[in-house]
Amino acid sequence: MAKADRVLGYFPSFYRASDKTSLFREVVAGLSEPLETTDTLLFRIQRAHRINVAEQAADIVRLAGILNLDSVHFEDLLSDTSLTDDERLDLMRKRTERIARLHLAGLGTAWAVAEAAAIFLGANIVPERSGDPLLKQVDPDGYSHKITLEFSNLPNKPREPLYLHELPLRRNKVDPVERWPLDSWQITNASPDSSPVRLVIQGVGDRTVRPSVFCPSTQQGVVFNGIVPDGKTLVIDAYQGALLDKDPVDDWLIYFQGAIADFSREGQSSFVLEEAEIIGPFNGDPAARGESSSAHRHVPTAVPGRSEWRFKVADAVYDAADFDFCALGVPSDPIGIWDGDFQFDHSVFAFPPSGVAGMAWDERVTCSFKLLLPSHVPAPKSKADGAVSSSATPSSPVTRVAAMIPRFKAAGIQAFVDTAKDAWILGSSLLRDSNAQNGEGVEFHSTRLINSRTELFAP
Repeated sequence: MAKADRVLGYFPSFYRASDKTSLFREVVAGLSEPLETTDTLLFRIQRAHRINVAEQAADIVRLAGILNLDSVHFEDLLSDTSLTDDERLDLMRKRTERIARLHLAGLGTAWAVAEAAAIFLGANIVPERSGDPLLKQVDPDGYSHKITLEFSNLPNKPREPLYLHELPLRRNKVDPVERWPLDSWQITNASPDSSPVRLVIQGVGDRTVRPSVFCPSTQQGVVFNGIVPDGKTLVIDAYQGALLDKDPVDDWLIYFQGAIADFSREGQSSFVLEEAEIIGPFNGDPAARGESSSAHRHVPTAVPGRSEWRFKVADAVYDAADFDFCALGVPSDPIGIWDGDFQFDHSVFAFPPSGVAGMAWDERVTCSFKLLLPSHVPAPKSKADGAVSSSATPSSPVTRVAAMIPRFKAAGIQAFVDTAKDAWILGSSLLRDSNAQNGEGVEFHSTRLINSRTELFAP
């Protein structure tokens, strides 16, 4: 009821207050009009100061300022033309409430980072399957987590994966150079964990015979039981096995751990433990073994801190070495070094190398994490024609989330935000006609296989 009607209702009937043609009614209505306007404005001001009943998006943005939020944090919602005013206000209220709850729960954790990413992608974190944890560990060490996002405000409630990798990897290496028997080099592993090494050995002439690389301090090493032909490259990796120019040669790889001659004190080390089948040495033909077992062998590990590594080939020993699988004429004299300790007449200066060797290892980047957003973030549909609104995503999800993450991570922690590579996802991938040019199954959820380990590396 209007204020004028409420005032006129208090007068006796002989005032004819209910007569719409009377001058008295007109005077009362004129006097009550500014009061009516003031009361309406006060009511709207009161609503504007309460986030649950605010009628304007600008009012919600101003109220969110108490959390140091501004219009940038609602950019995707404010520019989404597919939303009605009520839908937009409701989503803005929910986002503000979720951010406030996240602040109360505590920032600087893996959950805070994942929840913040979900908030600004307009999604909710749900279990992948009933009973699963919201942050599902995907590695035995607990560094990598998989989070399932559900876009509940969209039809069919599509789901997409989000990955969080704590302490991502960074590859360090020692470039392959010419090596002579018992050549040594130093490496420094800054990772808090031991890291499997990746070895590269290239054959030189006929001298790269049963090459080995070992670490005297850890008493670990690996031997290739055969010949690396001239110009061919042997790659030994803990994840891909041993490859000789892309041919698998795992069966000729021997891993050992124990006492090493001339590098171990008697009585303080165990004898050598080998991991190998009893087969003949590799003679340059990968097909000689027949069907390979393709078993990935163990490889030495680079311990945290500094360590020394050495390269060696099989020496010829009279009546104790296979003539066809040993190196003859390995230098016993020291190689001359300018202004070194050896006398000029007691050294040699030009001796052919026994091989080209190098190594690499993966370090964990401390105080950092890598956040991989879905390769495809479902976009809302325009209510007019069903097409995706061009202004629904004013900036890319990576740009938007990367700008918001710093306030939710711990101080001093470096954050890398990227997009996960699209791949075949069982249960959500879509097979399309071979002539399809765009859409699901072509632009996203496509049938491409990837190496998940590559996602662990920091950019």
